[in-house]
Amino acid sequence: MTLLACIGFVALLLATADSFSPHKAHRSLQTRPSSSATSSTALPVTIYGHPGSRSPLVNWACFELGVNFAMGNLQQNPHPFGQLPCLTDDNDVVVFESGAILQYLHQKFAADKMSPAAAAAVTAWIVWANASLDPICFLETPEGKVYDTGLRKPNKRINRLEEILQANQKKTGSMWLVPDAGFSCADVAVSSYLLYTLQFFPTVLQDMSQWPNVQSYMQACAKRPNYAKAFGGDVQEFLVEKLQNAPGDKKKLFGMF
Repeated sequence: MTLLACIGFVALLLATADSFSPHKAHRSLQTRPSSSATSSTALPVTIYGHPGSRSPLVNWACFELGVNFAMGNLQQNPHPFGQLPCLTDDNDVVVFESGAILQYLHQKFAADKMSPAAAAAVTAWIVWANASLDPICFLETPEGKVYDTGLRKPNKRINRLEEILQANQKKTGSMWLVPDAGFSCADVAVSSYLLYTLQFFPTVLQDMSQWPNVQSYMQACAKRPNYAKAFGGDVQEFLVEKLQNAPGDKKKLFGMF
């Protein structure tokens, strides 16, 4: 991705910051169907979303879980507050808020394939991403406008995330948050916020060198083929390039190099 394209991409994100804000979503633009989407009547799972909202992370989860889905007409969006994303399923199921949607997808399509402990851990990480990581990644004005990220400064919670990632690698050889589950909705939730932060604030990596395992984790998630399917190849290329050239001691990453 060229520098000009990157600047334009970040400008687009900032222009839609109100829609991406933790408390707001885009309300008017029509979404374009993904490559896997068909008409909203053909499949039980329908996602109402737009790239300017958090809906791509829901698409990412569906791709990773192998869930076929359709992109819905935003004029028929059933979200009670008219926001995005929103998901509908058979039997009149309506789920809104990205974290709740990830939990629904996890419980319906993945939880029964792992141990109860692993399934519970995935749910806990999804909640943590929305309740704890979100306010760190995105600092807001009283009006709800994102103006900076808390990842520019030392943070105890990110320190702990760094330790957990390193411990998982040393103990199990897995770089994912819930090793027994493999890559899961926990990773979709946590890495999406971290990677969104890098999209909004590309210079933040200068301040994240204190967390080399977090940076390596972000890169591993961004490199996944399904990330590109959900967010776009240009976004993936931009993020991977930034992370590969991130400042810091690469020898510390997961203790592998």
